[in-house]
Amino acid sequence: MSAHHAPDWVPHREGTGIKDNGVFATWLSLIAFTFFIGTFVAANVYLRGWAPDKFNVDFGANANLPAFTTIFLLVAGFLVLLAANFFRTKAMGKFNAMMVLATLAITGYAAMQLWLMSYVHGLGAHAWTTHMSIYFLQFALALVCIGFMMAIGKFYSERNTKALNRLVPAALSVFLYTVMAGVLTLVITDMMSVGEFANWCGTRIMELVK
Repeated sequence: MSAHHAPDWVPHREGTGIKDNGVFATWLSLIAFTFFIGTFVAANVYLRGWAPDKFNVDFGANANLPAFTTIFLLVAGFLVLLAANFFRTKAMGKFNAMMVLATLAITGYAAMQLWLMSYVHGLGAHAWTTHMSIYFLQFALALVCIGFMMAIGKFYSERNTKALNRLVPAALSVFLYTVMAGVLTLVITDMMSVGEFANWCGTRIMELVK
């Protein structure tokens, strides 16, 4: 059998290689995941509104724990944005350094999520119902991010530029989605507005500076 070129009238499509399709498929998966986790978040809001005396979770002395967990996530997201810029400009040494720091930050976030799940588990069935599944799904996202970072580190050590060019855009998409999902979950499930969260962060920073 002989190979034939496509006829001249078939348009040549730029940007439809495996890398582009991979990023597109990644975002389709994240959209589907949004609907999935959204059902648990909606249930959280509904149950707290329906019977606040039963389903509102009092973190007590650990009231700031969800916000502290999100701080780890925001730091990781900032480092990833820096890494993305270094990757775009081909500053691979700086890119690698930012990715290492981001991996440490997202690992800290995953550990905080484990702490949250352990703490919520001890609060009783009402806390399991409203928060456990959400925290578990966020923990799962963090593990996916860590897996991507490990793969990026492997390809970087092998100097496999072709594999990095295919993997990094999809990995950074998942990472930034994890950051956005984490912030929205904090705002929705822990009844803290974005403004209140920003004010909380400013207060803690001032306490550290003093």
